[in-house]
Amino acid sequence: MNLFGRSRSRTTARAAVAAVLALGLAGAACGDGGGSSESQGTTETTAAGPTALRGSYVPATTVLPLHIAKAQGIFQKNNLDVTLTEAANISDIPATLGRQFDLALGTATDLIRAGAAGVDVVQAAGNTNSTKANPFVKVIVKPDSGITDVRQLEGKTVGTPTLSGVIHAAVKYEAKQKGADPSKIGGVEAPTPNLPDQLRAGRIDAVEALEPIASQLIRAGNVAISTPFDAIGDPLATNFWMAQGSWANKNRDAIARFVSSLKEAEAFIGQNPAEARRILQEYTKLPEAVASTVPLPTYNFDIRAGDLDTWVKVLREIGEFNGQVDTRKLILSPGK
Repeated sequence: MNLFGRSRSRTTARAAVAAVLALGLAGAACGDGGGSSESQGTTETTAAGPTALRGSYVPATTVLPLHIAKAQGIFQKNNLDVTLTEAANISDIPATLGRQFDLALGTATDLIRAGAAGVDVVQAAGNTNSTKANPFVKVIVKPDSGITDVRQLEGKTVGTPTLSGVIHAAVKYEAKQKGADPSKIGGVEAPTPNLPDQLRAGRIDAVEALEPIASQLIRAGNVAISTPFDAIGDPLATNFWMAQGSWANKNRDAIARFVSSLKEAEAFIGQNPAEARRILQEYTKLPEAVASTVPLPTYNFDIRAGDLDTWVKVLREIGEFNGQVDTRKLILSPGK
């Protein structure tokens, strides 16, 4: 995901979003691995102190509640000592859960492929949903491209932060629903900050863009032709919190307090929008003008179990998954 602008503002914005959206949602299911943990200890609860949790995240708008809960002492109030580690990419996170991290942000492609490979990983809580009223991703083309619909991407090249992520899968799925052959949609995987420049130079025909990139591209005169998640579901879980299954089953109370903290933080956003935006700017390093106006995602910390079955169907239909996976085993079941 990337940002762009002109002259010095382009450099500043691009650098900022590179830091913010090195992965975001689109980095799911493909990449270079997470950052180093600030704490290598194991989770433990004692009567004298809070429960220690090690969380991994990517610095995007998706984790604003996480940072508010940390900055405003909400985790502490709920008897949690949460250590946050910024990750460059969450695709390799499943293998680190229960070892380097306790909770990490991930997506359906991460979870389904990890589960099918026999990795002990579950969805422990929700995080964001894409809705038609507040779409998470847009497909952007140049105004003179002649492309007005995703079905016209057949034979074209789409720029994406990750070819195996949920966004690219959604684009190919929508194109197939409209009669195109998804196998004929070319894809170029490139660092997010490079994608707008590649579109401008004509090296790609379209960009899969998250906010704030989508809004920046549109303000520059480019055109959105699709909100691809709409073709799959409304609402649709786009990212969520994952954990090692065995760890999650032993730490249900800590997870419940973690979720409660995120819900309190979401309420804080609505009640204190200026301070929430300040915190967003602080951890993302976005320019103030962008941080104060970028659309925020729709937060939902409940587990939407049925969406995993939907994503399995999507991956199968576009020919990117032919394995076997029991999605019931990929979610943390309600406690007894």
